[in-house]
Amino acid sequence: MRALSAAVLLVVAAIAVAGFVVTRQVVHDQEKRLLKQRADEAGLALAGATGSISSTLSSLAGTAALKNASPAAFSALATPLTQGKAGFKSAALIRTGPAPTIAANAGRAIGQVGSVRAAAISQAVAKQGLTGALVSTPLFGPSHDVRQIGFAYATPLLPGYAVYVESDVRPGQPTPVTAGAPFSELAVTVYAVPKVQADQLLISTASKLPLKGDTASVKSAFGVGQPWLMVTKARHPLVGSVATATPWALLGAGLLAALLATAVVETLARRREYALAVAEARTRELKNSLEELAAAHEQLIRQERLAAIGELASTIGHELRNPLGVISNALYLLRGDISKAPSESSSRHLATAEREVSAATVIVSDLLEFARQRDPVMTDVDTGALLDEAIAVLPPPTGITVERQPTQASVVAVADRDMLRQVLLNLVGNAYQAMPEGGKVTVGVSSAGETVRVQVSDTGTGMNADVRSKLFEPFFTTKARGVGLGLAVSKRIVDAHGGTISVDSQPGAGSTFTVTLPKMRVPRQSASVEALQNEASGAAQ
Repeated sequence: MRALSAAVLLVVAAIAVAGFVVTRQVVHDQEKRLLKQRADEAGLALAGATGSISSTLSSLAGTAALKNASPAAFSALATPLTQGKAGFKSAALIRTGPAPTIAANAGRAIGQVGSVRAAAISQAVAKQGLTGALVSTPLFGPSHDVRQIGFAYATPLLPGYAVYVESDVRPGQPTPVTAGAPFSELAVTVYAVPKVQADQLLISTASKLPLKGDTASVKSAFGVGQPWLMVTKARHPLVGSVATATPWALLGAGLLAALLATAVVETLARRREYALAVAEARTRELKNSLEELAAAHEQLIRQERLAAIGELASTIGHELRNPLGVISNALYLLRGDISKAPSESSSRHLATAEREVSAATVIVSDLLEFARQRDPVMTDVDTGALLDEAIAVLPPPTGITVERQPTQASVVAVADRDMLRQVLLNLVGNAYQAMPEGGKVTVGVSSAGETVRVQVSDTGTGMNADVRSKLFEPFFTTKARGVGLGLAVSKRIVDAHGGTISVDSQPGAGSTFTVTLPKMRVPRQSASVEALQNEASGAAQ
C-alpha cells in the first residue's frame, strides 16, 4: 500500500472512530440522564409507600389514645392490620421508658423488645416533636432466609407509649416484575440502610446482586431515622435500540468509507504510476531511437564528407605526385652536375630542396592513403611480432628509448596485416614526435577475453581535453608540419576491423593510445547506417 493510501485510510478511519466515540458518549450521557430521572421517580414512589405506613401507624396511635391506651382495645384495633398476606406480621403497644416493655400484642406475639426494637422506639420518642415521628429498624433476625424489619411510631397524643409494627422480609427471593408495570424497565434493589450492604437487602427485582455497571442511586428518607438506599439499573437501553445502534452504525459506515476511499486512492495512484511508467518507457524508447538515428545520420554525413575529402585528396595527390617526381629527378641530376666542386651554399640549398620534396611526398602519400578506401583482407596476425616489426622499421630517434613489454605467448588477432602495420607505425611515430626533448616509449600487446589490446605510451607533453576531442578528426594537427591525417586513417582502419582506438592523456603526463581488436571479424556498419546510406543513394538517384 502506498503512503498516500495508508494516510487516507488512517485519517478516514480516525474520523470514523472519533465519531463513534463522540456519538457513543452522547448516547451514554443520555442513557445516564434517563436512568437518573427514572431512579428519582422510583424514589418518589418509594417515599409514597413509606408515607402510607406513617399514616397507618398515626391513625392506630390516635385511636389507642382515645381508648386511653387500653391493651384490649389496641389488640382489637391492630389485629386486622396483621391478618393480610402483605400486611404486618406483628403489632405491639410499647410502654416507653428507660427499658421499653410490651403493653399489648396483636398478630404474631413479640416476646421481648430487644436492642434493635428498643433503639428504634427510643429514637422515635426522642424525635416525635409535635406531630409524631416514624423510625424504621435495620433488618434483623437470626435466620438468613427470613428476616424482620420494624417500624416504631411515637406521638404526643399517646404519651408514655409508642406503636410498633413488624414485617417479614425474604431477601433471597427477588420480587417478580410484571411487564408494562411502573418501573418494569428497571432492576431495583432497596437496602434498609443508606449504603449497599448484603445483609440489609430489603427488596430486589434483579437476579444478580449487587448491581454493577451503569447504575443510579437514590437515598429515600424514611421518617426521622436513617434513609434507605435504592440502586437502579436499566434492564434495556432507555434511549431505545436505534440510539444505541447509531454509534456502531456510524463506525461501520466510517470504516467502510475508509476502505472505499483507500481503494479509490490506491487504484488511482497505481493507474497514475502505470501511466507514468508507460510514458517514461515510451519516451526512453523514442529518445533512444532518436539518438540512434542521429548517430547514424551523423555517421553517414561524416562518411559522405570524408568521401568528398578523400576524392579531393586523391585528385590533389595524383596531380602533385608527378610534379614532385619531376622536381625530385631534377634535384638528383643537379646534384650530379655540381658534385665535382659543390659550394657550401649549393649543397645546403640542395639538401633543403630534397628535404622539402621528401616532406611534400609524405604529405601526398598521406593524402592518397586517406583517399584510398578498401575493405580489410582478414588473416591471422601475430600482433606481438607485427609490433616488433614496426619498431624495427621505425627506430627511435636519439634521446628516446623503447620499452617492449614482454608477452608470454603469441597474441593472434584476425586483421589485415598491412593496414594494422600502418596503424602501429602511425602510433609509434606520433609517440616519437610527442617527445622532442627525449623520453621513453612503452609498447605491448595483451589478450583480454575475445579481444586483443595494443598499447603505445609515451612520456611526452600530453594533451588537454580540447585536443583529445578533435584528435581523430581529419586535417586536425598540433604539429608545425603535416596535414593531420595519420590518426584519422588509423581510426578508419580500426573501425573497419570492428575495433576501437582511444587515448588517455593529461597535460605534462604523457599519452597512452589503446587499440582494441576483436579476435573474429565483425560487421563494419550497423543496420541503421546501411539503411540511411541506401536511403541517401535512392534520394541521389
